[in-house]
Amino acid sequence: MDLDVSHPSLDDLRARARWRVPYFVWEYLDSATGDETSHHLNRVALDAIRLRPRVLNGDFTPDLGTHLMGRDYPLPFGMAPVGMSGLIWPDAERLLARVSAKSSIPYCLSTVSAKTPEQVGPHIGEQGWFQLYPPRDPEVRRDMLARAEGAGFHTLILTVDVPVASRRERLRKARLSNPMRMTPRIIVQAAMRPTWALNMLSEGIPHLATLE
Repeated sequence: MDLDVSHPSLDDLRARARWRVPYFVWEYLDSATGDETSHHLNRVALDAIRLRPRVLNGDFTPDLGTHLMGRDYPLPFGMAPVGMSGLIWPDAERLLARVSAKSSIPYCLSTVSAKTPEQVGPHIGEQGWFQLYPPRDPEVRRDMLARAEGAGFHTLILTVDVPVASRRERLRKARLSNPMRMTPRIIVQAAMRPTWALNMLSEGIPHLATLE
């Protein structure tokens, strides 16, 4: 499938993603904290950015590359950490790692991912970043950092803006729990998305692999 033809815009891709995953998964991916004011303002701020064209400046070849933290990248963006990506799509962490390695853009593995650094590392090439929610126990922190570095993750992203767990109202209504429980509601929603469900059966119920 040529996505540039079938889904030429981000809104098209968003609609496609919503159609492919169960309701509770979409609510996990798409929801934000509280009444989602910050989520809305982030979009407003992004839409307010304007690019000024500079024409009649001679012949040149556009270069989208960027230099960041001692490394060169062909594009000015990468894949941000998303907790429990393996819930959104089975084995998503390794799938995304392979894409990032092929595209030479960074992929950041979340502390609360469904795969460990050791499981993702062989697929990441030179593009591995690791996002850390600093645990209170220094021994646990040192162990996580050593494991990430040993698995080939060379850049650390430190998250310090989450002093307490977020309250996602939409997620509460969707009845998704942590750890995930296979309630009748969840089973029915999963059965309505057979491709997702069959792939999930082969992977097993996702869990916080790095923290276990």
